[in-house]
Amino acid sequence: MKNLYGTQFNISHIEPATHIYGPGRRFAVWLQGCSLACKGCWNEQMWSFKANELLDRKTLLAQILAEQDIEGITLLGGEPLDQAENTVWLIQEIKCLSSLTVMLYTGYSKQEVEQKQLWSAIEDNVDLLVSGRYQEQHRNTHNQWYGSENQELIYPQKSSIEQRSKILNEVEIIIEETGEVRVLGYPT
Repeated sequence: MKNLYGTQFNISHIEPATHIYGPGRRFAVWLQGCSLACKGCWNEQMWSFKANELLDRKTLLAQILAEQDIEGITLLGGEPLDQAENTVWLIQEIKCLSSLTVMLYTGYSKQEVEQKQLWSAIEDNVDLLVSGRYQEQHRNTHNQWYGSENQELIYPQKSSIEQRSKILNEVEIIIEETGEVRVLGYPT
């Protein structure tokens, strides 16, 4: 996919400290825009490529590296590989400058990632890849980290995340100082 935003990410949401989108305390970034548009997707509001919040990739990197006591980052969306140039840049910089783990969600299969010539960068810089399109007919809200049974958890060879068998879903409730309540995850 053509780079629509230059060195900026189109961001839907940032959660600087979450425990449910990967192992440990993580900095999660939901990217705006998805060309896959899976039927029944839980994040349909993130399909549009219209600029939501444009954030320079160096600024995002600085925010991540400044966050205290996180074990890693998680990129999801939308579709992070629809912003592949910036996504690859970010994961390479994270691995070069820190000991943080990287978890990446993509609706693309491993074969499609290879066809896009992105597999080498992912294999070298991602610790856990959630791969495959969401399939409504295979929906399973009881599994942690993925929403349909066809999706794969791939731990590349260089992964520093311990492989786990399937574990149950979690929900995180965040109460902001303003009193706003946000629920992350999918309660069953």
